[in-house]
Amino acid sequence: MKKLTVAIASVLFSGAAFAQSYQSITDLEYVNFDSDDFVSLSSKYYFAPKQVLGPLDQFEYINKTTNVYGGIADSDFATNYNLGGEYFINNFVVGASYNTTDFDDAGDVDGYTLSLGYLVNDNLLFKVDRVDYEHADEVYFFSGQYNHALNATDYIGFTAKVDDEFDHREVSAKYFKDLQHGNYLTVEGTFIDIEDGDSYWELGSSYYFSKATSAFVEFDEEDNYGFGAKHFFTTNFAVTAGYGNNWDDSDLDQYYLKATAQF
Repeated sequence: MKKLTVAIASVLFSGAAFAQSYQSITDLEYVNFDSDDFVSLSSKYYFAPKQVLGPLDQFEYINKTTNVYGGIADSDFATNYNLGGEYFINNFVVGASYNTTDFDDAGDVDGYTLSLGYLVNDNLLFKVDRVDYEHADEVYFFSGQYNHALNATDYIGFTAKVDDEFDHREVSAKYFKDLQHGNYLTVEGTFIDIEDGDSYWELGSSYYFSKATSAFVEFDEEDNYGFGAKHFFTTNFAVTAGYGNNWDDSDLDQYYLKATAQF
């Protein structure tokens, strides 16, 4: 009996030792698109550790952890700054964000978002967002997120979003699959329908050769496509490299490189 107890304790300790979690994620990205340069730095901090689902960049579908975030993005024609956060208390979540874009030839545009949500349970979240941009009327968005667990590891997540006048309708979904033997698969899609406008869809998928290495592909209704790979050189540092273009206009080359730090 003593040997059995020691063996069980050893297994539990071993699992806990290898269970990876993070509280901060920071990305530095460079994109070259049609001879234009785009550089961005963004970071998000969680006030409690977030457990990975296997791959080092995959977490639960519905976030339930208080966080703050911020970032800066600079292109050849504008600079954008943003900051915000979410606070979870009991089953409620309150959020706020601010962003400002400084256009080189058109001045500044400020935007604010306030949100209030209710977590019905761990798998269902409803939220209302009030979005107010300078020189435009405020808009309310109503959204719901649902996580459908297929088994202990796999899930399908759904998000539906609509504005207060039903002019903007959006649905997205994500499928996460543990293929066993250290391999994983994700598939994501989004469909947007705008009143008196064109609808739009995009699809993407990532295949994980291990928890640290993956390859991805993505394409959309406008005949844009992209592919690339991501690798964690340690459990804290990763690099992503990719290429994108358009089937109808092969001159629209896009190259991007991103460094990620997770702690």
